[in-house]
Amino acid sequence: MDFFTHQENARNRSTLLVLLFFIAVVAIIAATYFSLCIVSPVANAIDFEVDSDASFSDQKSNQIGLDVWWWQPQLLLIASGFTIVIVGLGSLFKIAELRGGGHVVARSLGGTLITEDCPLDSQTKRLINIVEEMALASGIPVPPVFVLEQESSINAFAAGYQPSNAVIGVSRGAIETLSRDELQGVIAHEYSHILNGDMRINIRVMGLLHGILLIAIIGFYLIRIAAHTGSGNRGKNNPAIYLIFLGFAAVLIGSVGLFFARIIKAALSRQREFLADASAVQFTRNTAGIAGALKKIQSRRGGSRIKNPESEVASHLFFGNARHPSLIALFSTHPPLDERIRRIDPQILKEISEPGEVLEHGTVAEHDVALYASGISPFAARHAVSEPHDGSTAVNGSNLAASAEKKTDQDAAGRAGLAYSSSSTLAALDPLLLAAAHQGYGARLIAAALLFSSDSAVRETQSVSVKNYMGDAGLAETMKYYALTCGLNKIQRLQLLDLCHASLMSLSFSQVTTMKRLTESLVAADGQMGLFEFMVVRVISSRLMQHPDLAGKTDSDRHLSYRPYKADIAVIVSAIAHASGLPNEDCIHQFERAMRKYFPHGQICQLLARENIDLHLVGAAMDSIAKASSRTKQKLMDASVLCISSDQQSTSQEIELLRALGATLAIPCPPIPAFED
Repeated sequence: MDFFTHQENARNRSTLLVLLFFIAVVAIIAATYFSLCIVSPVANAIDFEVDSDASFSDQKSNQIGLDVWWWQPQLLLIASGFTIVIVGLGSLFKIAELRGGGHVVARSLGGTLITEDCPLDSQTKRLINIVEEMALASGIPVPPVFVLEQESSINAFAAGYQPSNAVIGVSRGAIETLSRDELQGVIAHEYSHILNGDMRINIRVMGLLHGILLIAIIGFYLIRIAAHTGSGNRGKNNPAIYLIFLGFAAVLIGSVGLFFARIIKAALSRQREFLADASAVQFTRNTAGIAGALKKIQSRRGGSRIKNPESEVASHLFFGNARHPSLIALFSTHPPLDERIRRIDPQILKEISEPGEVLEHGTVAEHDVALYASGISPFAARHAVSEPHDGSTAVNGSNLAASAEKKTDQDAAGRAGLAYSSSSTLAALDPLLLAAAHQGYGARLIAAALLFSSDSAVRETQSVSVKNYMGDAGLAETMKYYALTCGLNKIQRLQLLDLCHASLMSLSFSQVTTMKRLTESLVAADGQMGLFEFMVVRVISSRLMQHPDLAGKTDSDRHLSYRPYKADIAVIVSAIAHASGLPNEDCIHQFERAMRKYFPHGQICQLLARENIDLHLVGAAMDSIAKASSRTKQKLMDASVLCISSDQQSTSQEIELLRALGATLAIPCPPIPAFED
């Protein structure tokens, strides 16, 4: 299966379908305009005073002689303004309602958040283990997990504006029915939606759909108002007649808009499901997992249907079709199951049906259970690879973002090493750290411990800050976690912070505020900031800003072009080039290669001198580019990775800068060679 071809084709189709969606909005404006052109002479006829002395034939000729003028610029302006205002206000209202990110969507679908207070059975623990493995392997923070307890079908979804505020929702039926490989394939599918930016598009589609639906809702209200206000007035100049005409016109226009919107939303979702399936197989390197899950949906009574009424609005978010199968293919949000399985592997339909190929419903491989109970991830055991003699291995990052240029066996081996690295991290961490990372209180103390200085004098000052904010017991726990993290390298520490993400997102508003103040005081203890501190603070602050209780505004693109940000881009690429530790001539070569490939237009930028770059300058540049378009952000990430990989190795400083950049821009870091810590 050519995954990269599928990904590129799906992206191209998605762009076309989004364009068609806006064409449908234009069609609504046209429908509104033509409706007004028709209503206008009818309204004049209603106001026409019949001359009592005129003959019946004269009256009839006056009525028949009405003309409809199809070109009326004033009506076109009114139609455009009316449609844009109604659709815009409706969309903004829905988007504002979803401002809390994936948490709002998950709760509206009946999801229950898995927290430290929830008693976890072995199947739920297995789910958490899989979610954490995939998060570490993809280079994104571990998302909060919601369980749809009332849903016995097999389904899952990912929701949120960006990776730092995404959530994963899984039905109870999927948890109990799917094997570990199958559940892993489903979760990998949802992670691909997070990494490919589908979640933001899905929320925008939901907002636009609500705006278009609002036109029809207004029409129904106008008709109801006319029915009540006009019942006592049967005169010729009854105002209710106007409302009836406007109401029916709004209903018809809204119905047309809703019709087109549903078709385009369904087609857009179908193409993205193919992309997510391909990415999930590429990510797990296991076709039988996701194919087995699809096959079980096909054979299970109830399939993937979600009973919650809100599933109609969020149907395009799910792994499988959440609604009744549509008789008309254009209205189906998901492609046929056979077609999805066939695209994964043409032979899988035959292989998956053979006895013993798929575990029975509700069973888990005994080997996986033994490994899980012993603290060793089955994912790690299956994908373990021999590490190179120099100690390097692929580190956390998103292999789903790999370009078509990486179609080599070496890239495939790198992805396998990536899986091993992320899973072995879980096995290497002390059980006390793992337990604390899953608790809101413990997660805050781990974050504080990661910022503790190796200098005893500075650490004494930091201890006072922890005591002031967290008390004596909190200080004692923090010191314990600091001792346990001293033996970890910097990447393992950052992965530990990723594990704390879901717990930090469950904090209250006051706890988040306290956490931010504690972080600031720990960094300010020695009056300076090192690169590792810079990275950790960037990661913590950027993720806390995505907390559902914080009224943070969503990103907006100020400029589509990268040219206004080219000076800031040069600062960041220069800093990464110098972080390699190579001679100045090699740094110039890396810098120019990255800039020529990704930023060839606009002002000519040169490598900044090493002594002219500090973390304040780099931080300001990152904050500036955080306001740029998504395309500019992705170009900068790609340029940074190219700059790092030019010498076929990486340093801890390069990785720290890259992770700080990814956290600031809310973009997962792609896979890069690891360093010897």
